[in-house]
Amino acid sequence: DDELFIYIGKSRSGDIFSSKFKEGKWTSPAPLSGKINTSSRETSMCLSSDGRTMYFCSNDPKTTLGGSDIYVSRQDLKGKWQKPKNIGQTINTRSDEIAVSISHNDSSLYFSSRGHKSMGGYDIFKSSLSETGLWSQPENMGYPINTADDDIFYKESKDGRTAYYSSIRESGLGGKDI
Repeated sequence: DDELFIYIGKSRSGDIFSSKFKEGKWTSPAPLSGKINTSSRETSMCLSSDGRTMYFCSNDPKTTLGGSDIYVSRQDLKGKWQKPKNIGQTINTRSDEIAVSISHNDSSLYFSSRGHKSMGGYDIFKSSLSETGLWSQPENMGYPINTADDDIFYKESKDGRTAYYSSIRESGLGGKDI
């Protein structure tokens, strides 16, 4: 609650920055410490409930399966982010995976993908963490959450009873609405 993460960049490159709330104001955004940011584009991210595991999206051509993939990094004891690891083929496809979010109990990973079986454009998918530490095959959240247009940035409330996401709907105000 005292740290804000910001994407700063252009269409082909960009990084995740952090600003901290100190003495009643936000500090100037600074690149994340450690090995998260590359010369490619690192975009959306989320933290585990203890704040020591980060999931984020990158289009680094050296390590993606294609397009943008989801990665995981853990913080060392000094607070530096360790070398990210591609989360793997169960989640990532040859297409784009974006807009990653994790549930408050760290058991469900939500993301948008064009590569899994979708209804059209980006759809929101859910994967569950098994007791052995592996992510399940992603399941499409289906209608009414997903539509033929892009549905992205799914975020659950702490109690899991409400979710917010961005979507294009006829009843919306135009473009993507929350």
